[in-house]
Amino acid sequence: MLDRENQGGGAAARGLADPGLEALVRAIPKAELHVHLEGSIVPELALSLAKRRNVALPGAERGVEGLREAYRFATFKDFLRVYVALSNTLQQAEDFADAVYGIAQRLARQQVRWVEMTFTPMTHVVQGVSVDAMLAGLADGRGRAREELGVEFAWVFDVVRSLPEQGEQTLEIALRARDQGVVAIGIGGPEGPQWSVAPLASTFARARAEGLKSVPHAGEQHGPPSLRETLDLLAPDRIGHGVRCMEDRELTAEIVDRGIPLEVCPSSNVALGVTPRLADHPLPQLLAAGVQLSLASDDPPLFGTTLVDEYLRCAATFDYGRDEILALARAAVEHSFMPEARKRELQAEQERVARGA
Repeated sequence: MLDRENQGGGAAARGLADPGLEALVRAIPKAELHVHLEGSIVPELALSLAKRRNVALPGAERGVEGLREAYRFATFKDFLRVYVALSNTLQQAEDFADAVYGIAQRLARQQVRWVEMTFTPMTHVVQGVSVDAMLAGLADGRGRAREELGVEFAWVFDVVRSLPEQGEQTLEIALRARDQGVVAIGIGGPEGPQWSVAPLASTFARARAEGLKSVPHAGEQHGPPSLRETLDLLAPDRIGHGVRCMEDRELTAEIVDRGIPLEVCPSSNVALGVTPRLADHPLPQLLAAGVQLSLASDDPPLFGTTLVDEYLRCAATFDYGRDEILALARAAVEHSFMPEARKRELQAEQERVARGA
């Protein structure tokens, strides 16, 4: 079983240099730039969706507690099994809408005002889900989240790295939904020498020509070779994870020189074995090297975290104070794809909260 205590679980706010820091972390308006819809469904909502569609979830025969135990996976294979099962609960428009709104409720409690949420449309389409129903549900949930909770969703539609044949259809769906908040395309899934991104290079070039951003995952499982290929072929605007760039000094320098921000998910990196424990995470070294980055939660209920927890755990582990936390919160807004006027507005709100906290 993965050691959740190594992530700081259950003691996120202990050992903070500034006793008032937790209040600041909880109050400051935030942007979340790396989080997956399918992996953000909490057990209670997952059970409701599964019962609605008669989908079997690991451990669900023992109710919420059984499903929570399944969320505490032991291997990456177990993680994928739970992730795919969660995806299977989303079949009709109301399922997607309820999932988005349920996630938004959790984000709103953390003062997350803007989220660029990764979603894998072809996972659902290949199972027979109607594209019309899927997009309608996402739009409904997004609208309710904005109007009722003040949480604005933008979408990153991604392709599974090992299924490059789905790239063009993913892009077509993304282009169709641009007026519903799609801002980028990405790549997720397993990394390795057998899964080159070369077959997706033309898809990403077309996406960029159409005005979409490029935000692939890279440098999590396969390290520098994955990052080098991504930099050469996909012209990334941001990189999901990317933390293993530190294994190659020249690669790190290029990322700094090109001003490509990383979306860093510390608890995810520990849970999936990228780093053995949070204290060994390269976050401080990345910042010292001049890498631009923001904190994110990836698949929060599956990794036993929230965005607030990521800030608190890093503050406690790396002895960060107000200045470091505020810099990370500002960076997430700056690295986002929200309109410039909205960026300035949200950053001004961050400053007001910081002065009052």
